[in-house]
Amino acid sequence: MRHVASKSSHPAGGNEVNFNWDDIRIFLKLARLGSIRAVAAATGHSAKALRSRIMDLEAQTGAVLFHRSAAGVSLTKTGERLIAAAEEIQKQAKVFGALSMRGRQDLKPTARVGITEGLGAFWLTPMFGNLRRAHPDIQFDMKCSMTAPNISDLEVDLAIQLDKPTDPNLIVRRIGYLHVVLYAAQSYVDEYGAPASKADVADYHFVEIEAPQIRSERVEEEMTREDKRRFVNMRVNISSAQFVAALSGWGVTALPTYAPIVSSGLVHVAKDFVLRRDIWLAYHPQAAELRHIRQTIDWVVQSFDASLYPWFREEFVSPTEIEHYMERKKIMSFFTPGAVTRLAS
Repeated sequence: MRHVASKSSHPAGGNEVNFNWDDIRIFLKLARLGSIRAVAAATGHSAKALRSRIMDLEAQTGAVLFHRSAAGVSLTKTGERLIAAAEEIQKQAKVFGALSMRGRQDLKPTARVGITEGLGAFWLTPMFGNLRRAHPDIQFDMKCSMTAPNISDLEVDLAIQLDKPTDPNLIVRRIGYLHVVLYAAQSYVDEYGAPASKADVADYHFVEIEAPQIRSERVEEEMTREDKRRFVNMRVNISSAQFVAALSGWGVTALPTYAPIVSSGLVHVAKDFVLRRDIWLAYHPQAAELRHIRQTIDWVVQSFDASLYPWFREEFVSPTEIEHYMERKKIMSFFTPGAVTRLAS
């Protein structure tokens, strides 16, 4: 087939190249699907229009990007070399599109924050009043999930997570430390007693959490070499279910040291067990240029400030010390165990 560049909406002038971002999207989709018809079905464009768009793109680049055959299309060597560049262009287009929609004067600016479920539900949510008082104009959109969000594509503006992001395009900083110890409800201890050390936990009931960013295997390896099927009494995949299970008295479980801040009614057991995790903040530098995102970042950093909240220090602060701190500061737990009732007889 003779390759002829069709008329294009792209302006020509000297050596300047103006790509249509949608053409880049079509190029990537065609490279992935290998069929004009498949791309037409996916995008709603006609096959004729798609062929014209690809020919425009080839005219812009000055190279043939696809081999055409009755079986479909496949990338040429030049096309393969352009894939990485096209993916980066598409990523930047998404960022530009997301940011350009954020400046409407008739709406509150929204800060979208991704965070692990435990830190989101049991720490950042109770702290929200500080942000609302300082910046009442910001709409706070929190997405709690153990799966790390895609910050590069601005799925969220910033994220607080336990696994360090590896994307070099993000700004990443450690904002605190999470110390994990073993707890059981007072009702459980009254009924079954408490493990004196981590080696004893296998003789009790254990509530396990298995989820992305959670190191459940580290917890169990630190405690015992026993097959966990012998002592794991209950398994959950979210921190809220784990916390309610612990308060309900269903067994021993691993929780952050600041659990007394969240609720009374839990007892620190097997005090020789401690696991430390880093708390990471990550955000896209372009998002941080927005004033309300910068203000939200500052609030998040302050919410994990170890000088204000010593349980986020690098060095271990025991639950007993935290309880004494609460007494001195006259701090009440966020929630009370009275909200959890054991319905089963």
